[in-house]
Amino acid sequence: MELILPIGLLLLGLFLIWLEIWIVPGLNVVGVGGLLSLAFGIFLIFTGFGLLSGVTALGLTATAGFSLFYFAQKNGAWDKFILQTTLLSGEELAKLEGGERGHYLGKSGIVLTPLRPTGIIEVEGERMEVVTEGGFISSGSKVRIVAMDRQKFFVRLDEQNETSST
Repeated sequence: MELILPIGLLLLGLFLIWLEIWIVPGLNVVGVGGLLSLAFGIFLIFTGFGLLSGVTALGLTATAGFSLFYFAQKNGAWDKFILQTTLLSGEELAKLEGGERGHYLGKSGIVLTPLRPTGIIEVEGERMEVVTEGGFISSGSKVRIVAMDRQKFFVRLDEQNETSST
């Protein structure tokens, strides 16, 4: 009669983990409850029936758990846990954005708002947010786009503008 509680906890734990995988993926409460039930059941067997019974129960539970995960993988249950769409890597994204935005490199524009260090400029009739290389640039100044990353353009005062002001 004493063995019913630990075995019941082990079966309950395996059932809850099965439930987590096939019925309610991502809920986590059910899976954590299953793991706690398994751990408590194995603990009860170790303390109540000795080392040999505990190791046997642990081995059988581990085998049942691995079998459960193996069949979940074979039957496609893991597809519920995995993002199916592919995401672009940083290099692929840079190539995609570079093709559309790369033609602005080297172009000159007029500063519409003061750049401290970010602000708005106008290039070829299009407004864009830019970042200076560190200094303040007042509105109305002529700047050149010198670099870009995936999200920002970097500008500096145009050389023609610098020579005329000295």
